[in-house]
Amino acid sequence: MSRSVAQRRQAIVDLIASEGAQRVQDLATRFNISAVTLRRDIEELALAGAVLRTHGSVAPIPAGRPAPAHHRFTVGLVVPHSNYYYDGIIAGAKAAAQAAGVRLVLGVSAYDRETEFQQGARLVANGVDGLVIAPTPDPATGDLDAAQQQWLGSLPVPVVLVERPVAPGGPAAILDAVGSSHMIGAAAAIRHLADLGHTKLACLMISGPNSAQIAAGYAAAVDSLGLSSLGIIAEGAPGSNDAAGEMLRLLDDGATALFIHNDQLAIRAMAWIQDSGRSIPGDVSIVGYDDVIASFAPVPLTTVSPWRSTVGERSVQLLLERLRRPAGGTDAGTDDGAAAAEHVLLVPRLIVRESSAPPRQ
Repeated sequence: MSRSVAQRRQAIVDLIASEGAQRVQDLATRFNISAVTLRRDIEELALAGAVLRTHGSVAPIPAGRPAPAHHRFTVGLVVPHSNYYYDGIIAGAKAAAQAAGVRLVLGVSAYDRETEFQQGARLVANGVDGLVIAPTPDPATGDLDAAQQQWLGSLPVPVVLVERPVAPGGPAAILDAVGSSHMIGAAAAIRHLADLGHTKLACLMISGPNSAQIAAGYAAAVDSLGLSSLGIIAEGAPGSNDAAGEMLRLLDDGATALFIHNDQLAIRAMAWIQDSGRSIPGDVSIVGYDDVIASFAPVPLTTVSPWRSTVGERSVQLLLERLRRPAGGTDAGTDDGAAAAEHVLLVPRLIVRESSAPPRQ
């Protein structure tokens, strides 16, 4: 299992403490990472006072020498909630902040835009140097409205959007952003079912910020792989059994596999299927999405797993990169060291468990 950024940086500090000064290139080789990544690690560690950086090498802080003085950044993080999907993002942001020696301050919006504006404004007024935020989108489309984008663009500190794609024409499109490629994640699920031999599928969807992307990925993959989709069913009232009857009808019509967003809905669907006398995966294969509680399902759930912790970690790292570089150049035609805005999309992985198998002949 690969180690986290925080673990790797601690290993670098421990190695330098035990073996003395090291060349940057040699360290990159030993840790099997690129020189660019290693230099970023060294920069963060030097700013935190953990190592002494010199040209082309890094050394331990001499005994009795005070750590170098530097501004300790404070990063604000605003998310819709602190559990289920976002607990992993918070954990990654916390790890990145600790590794960089910065302070992380959390705000929770509860998917309320007015609360979101208040949280962001309060954090800025309290002196955060930058803001990592997952704004509350339109629940049907996943889009940010014009007022939200205008507000985000007007904030006096650098901003990194989390898990929120912005339409190219929107003013917030020029902000840094880190998220998951949910369309590709959904397509991976459908490709897995196709590889197993399923040709007739159905889809169940919650209403959430990422649902439009996930549904689009499902539809695109079904079309490109030459499969048949018998229907896309909305959950109905959150936590209800509203979708059960329609789902069972599609199974009667010949669907042998279900793609379900999210894992909570997939677990409820398992109960509907088993209560109807069908077995999983014998009669019906299921692939979920999110991988938060999938392993605890009655039949351990094959699911798409976004890199939630990495999203949080990379968001804080990207914000710190922005804070440590100038905002822009003064001469036309030159960047003068300015950092271009980045839109980083991490591709989710598929975790295969026991809920998916080839269809019965």
